[in-house]
Amino acid sequence: MLLDELTMEEKKAFWNIANVLASVDGSVMEEESILNQYNEEMGVNFAFIDASLVDVKKEIESIKSGSLRSRKIVYFELFGVAYADTEFDDKEKAVLDEVSAGLDIADDDREVLEQSVKTIYDTYRKIGEVLDV
Repeated sequence: MLLDELTMEEKKAFWNIANVLASVDGSVMEEESILNQYNEEMGVNFAFIDASLVDVKKEIESIKSGSLRSRKIVYFELFGVAYADTEFDDKEKAVLDEVSAGLDIADDDREVLEQSVKTIYDTYRKIGEVLDV
């Protein structure tokens, strides 16, 4: 939704962390679909990577120097990756906690961003249910 606003460096770091989130719970089907959409939205063609090779702290540092808006966009979209299957694994939560702390996302902002993602996804699911009847 907002990823096209990021710099190329921020997009790459986002992509790498998103790959970690997509694979950390062992279930990647929903997340992989979201990642493909994100690739398109960012106007890139990043390849899926082995998440075990990603240094999340390093990727956070690549984003941290950006604007507060960019940092919030990254967190919002990463939360979307984790919420794609509507279930949170403790490992996903740990990655999101690390990202929000590393990017200095205030707790109030984090709460609003997370609730917004849930509302958007839940709305799309409800629409899908109505259309598929």
